[in-house]
Amino acid sequence: MELVIWLSVVLAVLGFGMGVMVRAYRRPLGNSALFPSPVMELSMPIGDDARTQFEAGCAAFAKGRYPAAIDQFTAVMVAEPNCAEAFHNGGLAYANMGTDGQAVQALLKASELYDRQSTKPGLDLVKQQLEQIASRRGLKPSTAA
Repeated sequence: MELVIWLSVVLAVLGFGMGVMVRAYRRPLGNSALFPSPVMELSMPIGDDARTQFEAGCAAFAKGRYPAAIDQFTAVMVAEPNCAEAFHNGGLAYANMGTDGQAVQALLKASELYDRQSTKPGLDLVKQQLEQIASRRGLKPSTAA
């Protein structure tokens, strides 16, 4: 009988701990996200299906549902591999979730695409946001590159 009670208590504690960890993973760091809004304007035309997914990703991002936003932006990346804004917003969502490594990868890909498209405002914005991620991690922007 004592073994059953002991196992019940241990399982309850483990279940609670896992629930807290999953909830923390799905929420942004702290109470406020580093990047509160996604990039909404596209620098080049994309297909209707990709545009619908892009807009759904932006809506999920605005609601703080970053994993869902990443799923939508990833679908756009597959359908429209030259859509810099999909990589850009995916990177911002990763940063808001605290997965800075993936954020930096996506933002670097976005900067490469912006550069190929000669979209200087997008390129400048990505540079500024990479510096914000670096400063959050306690790095000087000049040493982060």
